[in-house]
Amino acid sequence: MHIMVATDGTLDADRAAEAVGRWHREGDKVTVLTVMNIPTEFLGRLGDSGVKAAADIALEAGQGIGDRAAEQLARPHPVQPDPPMDSPVLRALASTAATRTKPIVDALASKGIKAKATWTRTDNMTARSILAAMEQNQTELVVMGSHGTGRFEGVLGSTGTKLVRRSPASVLLIRNG
Repeated sequence: MHIMVATDGTLDADRAAEAVGRWHREGDKVTVLTVMNIPTEFLGRLGDSGVKAAADIALEAGQGIGDRAAEQLARPHPVQPDPPMDSPVLRALASTAATRTKPIVDALASKGIKAKATWTRTDNMTARSILAAMEQNQTELVVMGSHGTGRFEGVLGSTGTKLVRRSPASVLLIRNG
């Protein structure tokens, strides 16, 4: 069986390892998949410095940037190819993903379970990205937190709810709190 642990960085590592340990059998493959919403992650990192500073300067000058930025983000954009491997953005995202994945991989290792760590970009379609990774890896069980960091959870439906509805594999949701 192939078990995938999907996380956005909020999944409790010990709870995830305990859940996987209940289902894992000798010979099973385990993958820890960190999902990275590139627009949110990238803008979030910039937001603390550059974007906030630019917004403050614009406001001081009596101009707003919010409507224009929202209009740009709302427009459908063609899918961009993955950044080249030497891209600073890609390296920063991979580093963040590794930091978020490591506690789960370590917790699994403490239970004698070897796990492969990987990450994927979500482009604001987290459930779809996880489903694609599940299909690519022929996943039979996905383990994830029931409460992530999604901004619209409870309004538009959480990633966990979408996976439960659409997944061809079993989904195990772990309560984070």
